[in-house]
Amino acid sequence: MEPHDSAGDAGLDGDEQPEPKEGEVEELWRFDNDLDFLSEVARRLASVAALPGLAPEKAEVIERAVAALKKLPELTPEINLQIEITHRMGDEEFSESYSYLIKLDQQGVEVRSTGSHYGTAVESNSFSLESLKWYPDRPAEHEGNRDTWLERLAYALARDHTLDAADESGDKCTEAV
Repeated sequence: MEPHDSAGDAGLDGDEQPEPKEGEVEELWRFDNDLDFLSEVARRLASVAALPGLAPEKAEVIERAVAALKKLPELTPEINLQIEITHRMGDEEFSESYSYLIKLDQQGVEVRSTGSHYGTAVESNSFSLESLKWYPDRPAEHEGNRDTWLERLAYALARDHTLDAADESGDKCTEAV
């Protein structure tokens, strides 16, 4: 005697997913091997939240980001937060700035790095380094290398840096700069 199929999965063969019901949005999160990377991003952010002297508002935003990243591939309802870590180096003659962004909202997850050079003897120059995006409704977009992004972030965190954090989730609206 074969097991009885429930009404929700009748006719499905193992790996197939039921069709979304009318009015439901099908979430096609395509993380492939990226969940390990995003878990490492969460781990590194957790260490930032534990830094002594960090404003409680910033720590709270970071902790919410860590929790949301650990929950993936499940999307955290009404999440809308952004964390940016910036590292500057140089002097008045020539300086560089690098920023590392982690953004989570209903449109997806984004991890990005950008940089800029400026000085008295050179023209200012801004550029994109890595850009990694995951969406619930379309394939991921990757430009650059995720391991390089992690290395750059680790470098910035080990030096003098600034941290901006904003949380506009649901009824929360916190700007911690």
